[in-house]
Amino acid sequence: MMPIMRGIGLASLTISINLHTYYMALLAWSVRYIGACFNAVLPWSTCDNPWNTPNCFRYSSPSVNASTYIGNISSTVTSAVAANVSSVAEQPKVSSVVEFWERGVLDVSKGVHELGSIKWDLLVCLIVSWLVVYFCIWKGIEWTSKIIYFTASFPLLMLLVLFVRGVTLDGAYDGIVYYLKPNITKLQSAQVWADAATQVFYSYSLCNGIMVTMGSYNVFHHNIYRDTIVFSFLNSGTSFFAGFSVFTVLGFMAKEQNTTIDQVAESGPGLVFITYPRAIALMPLPQLWGILFFIMIFLLGLDSEFIGQESIITAIVDLKPRFFSRPWRREIFIAILCFVQFLVGLLMITQGGVYIFNMYDNYAAAGWVLFFIGICECVTMSWLYTPGKFWDHVCQMLGFRPVPWFKFAWACVAPTMVTAILIYSLVMYEPLTYNRTYTYPLWAQALCWLLVLSALQWIPTYAIYRFWKAEGTISERWAEVKRLPAHLEAKLPEKFKQIEMQDCAEVPLNEKTEDV
Repeated sequence: MMPIMRGIGLASLTISINLHTYYMALLAWSVRYIGACFNAVLPWSTCDNPWNTPNCFRYSSPSVNASTYIGNISSTVTSAVAANVSSVAEQPKVSSVVEFWERGVLDVSKGVHELGSIKWDLLVCLIVSWLVVYFCIWKGIEWTSKIIYFTASFPLLMLLVLFVRGVTLDGAYDGIVYYLKPNITKLQSAQVWADAATQVFYSYSLCNGIMVTMGSYNVFHHNIYRDTIVFSFLNSGTSFFAGFSVFTVLGFMAKEQNTTIDQVAESGPGLVFITYPRAIALMPLPQLWGILFFIMIFLLGLDSEFIGQESIITAIVDLKPRFFSRPWRREIFIAILCFVQFLVGLLMITQGGVYIFNMYDNYAAAGWVLFFIGICECVTMSWLYTPGKFWDHVCQMLGFRPVPWFKFAWACVAPTMVTAILIYSLVMYEPLTYNRTYTYPLWAQALCWLLVLSALQWIPTYAIYRFWKAEGTISERWAEVKRLPAHLEAKLPEKFKQIEMQDCAEVPLNEKTEDV
């Protein structure tokens, strides 16, 4: 559409690589929890494990009095520590679920400056996860799409089961009220708007090349208008429903700890690996439910990895279709790509790996980087690429004219709103923290911004390079950098070339679009 803006594609590719490199840590953690569920007693439901501290407590006794609490400590610590048990009892209590996550699984270090050693149990889990991903994508999109039928439907069933269990817990009503009752003062926080926008961009796979890649497999006249509307309702509806499953459990945990819901669990991975394990421990046959739940989490991660890796592979393979025409070359390339991502992912499974994960999660593929690319896409599509021309493409491919206010949304509403959120979030910027208590040092914050620039730098760099390589006056150079190179124009389908000769008003309209 606009060759000088080809940096958008390179930026999206970089985001996808970053995202689906660090995302594999989630799959490794899920496999670790699946293995833990095969124990006779769920390890996060007791305080009798080697990683537990004297301040560990179980949820079964939320209102433990001092004498009982001291007695519990005395039975699990040495006589030397028991002598000072009164001072230990004054320290904040930590649930067995949190201790299993932070000490048993992650063995978290004191900060990002202290990576420590690789967690060997997580290394095995990471290897298993990458092998599953590789053997599910190595044969191409046709093979992957068959697997997704199961991996996408099973989590929906599990969400329904967890919702039914959640609403029966004591305190579930408080959690639902907290979930549905708006707090207007929160709208003054830039972080709330940035988080909400990031959620939309992320859940809809915007600005990371995934939607473009999946769309490239459609036939020319596929009804993307219908698909877009259905997908929007399904995606947001599922997210809204999943919120009930989360907040019913959060309400229960808050009531047991006699605290407020916003203090119960940190957002992000902690919500999955702290909140839900507690709910599972309350169910009959907790080992079975634990296995099913974390298989669900693993399958959700696989879905994201399948599509994300496919977008990376397609972007590179399509550049050299003749070279990758032989299947074995494509399979070797996928193996090399996965192995390189695996090596980078080793940082995430060290003792300080969760700090690296948090940096990637907040900067490499979220927030500002997605906002900026989204603005560039809207401006390129609606303004630089001859206003109205993209609308002609849509009409030609659909066979009918959709509601025209979509053009206004592309050209004005979307870029204006995203720009406002981007500027507001930058003005109200706060340093990155982990678990509300640890603030990243300045050098780590600088690395965070380098992660952002690793994607964004492609857009201005490539544009400057193309303009510099062009010849003639400024207007002549601008005309040249907007024109598609001859070798690429020759590859366009004939139907797409015909759009250049048609106006949207001249597009033949069908009463009913053919469902290809």
